[in-house]
Order: sequence, then C-alpha cells, then structure tokens
Amino acid sequence: MFTKHAFRSFALVGLLALSACGFQPLYATQEDGSSVSQKLAEVNVVPQTTRVGQLVRNEIVKSTRPAGTHAPDRFLLNLEAKGSAQTLIDTADTVHRRLAYNLTTRFQLVDAATSRVVFKGRAFSRVPYDRLDASFANVQARVNAEEQAARQVGQEVRTRLAAFLATN
Repeated sequence: MFTKHAFRSFALVGLLALSACGFQPLYATQEDGSSVSQKLAEVNVVPQTTRVGQLVRNEIVKSTRPAGTHAPDRFLLNLEAKGSAQTLIDTADTVHRRLAYNLTTRFQLVDAATSRVVFKGRAFSRVPYDRLDASFANVQARVNAEEQAARQVGQEVRTRLAAFLATN
C-alpha cells in the first residue's frame, strides 16, 4: 500500500509531467484572446427535416449559440440523423418487451467561405426502454428514448467540434 507521503509525491510528479506536455484546458482563452466558445458560436447548424434531426440540432445550438448570441457564420454543420427501434427482449405473452432506440448521426463541418469539408464524423447513442400494454405509455417511452438519444448525440457532436476547433 502507498503511504500518504508516497501518494502525494506520485501525484506531484504526475501533475508536473502533465504540465510539461503542453496540456491546455479545452475552454481556456488563447493567447490571441480567442476561445473555443467563440469559435463554436461561429458554427451555423443547418435546419433539419426530421423530428430526431431537429432534436439533435436543438441540443447543439443551445450549447453553441445560446439565445442572444450572434457571431458571423464561419462554418456550416450538416447533420444526417437516423433512428430506429430494436427489440432486445420479447416474451411469449407479448406483454413485456424491452426495446432500444438507436440513433446514428453523421456530421460534416463545412467552411462557409470555401464550401470545403474541414471535419466530419459520426455519433451514436443507444437508449433502452420498455413496451407495455398501455398504448400511451408506449408512445411516451419511445418519445423519451428519442429525446435522450438526441441529447447524448448532440452533446457528443458538440464536444468533438470543440476539440477540433481548439486545435485549429
């Protein structure tokens, strides 16, 4: 077992090594005064035609361009969100079923000035839910699963955009 002194020494060495590698917090203000938050505000998320696509878009917009934030559109973010339900457990009496809502979203960050794709990727979420005999409960469970999956995918896309923009 480590003693308190050995643990503190190990932690200090780890912190010194981390500072020597050039680690920089993602949301820190750069030397030129810019920040990832400012760069994210320059991303215009293209409106979506599907409900789940709009849910993903809303999640990204609320964290990149909060109400009242205005910045020039330096980038366009194209999204393609596709969701589907998958049966996980199906009992013989069909009273109880366990399903999962799968959401896959492909995204492309396009430079608005040159129309060139500068970053692209894919985000995925899987949210399990139950199906019962009550039809309204089934509809609400599916809607809740879609909304939760859209939140998770939107947050992942935003984080990946932030990491990309922090390095460029």
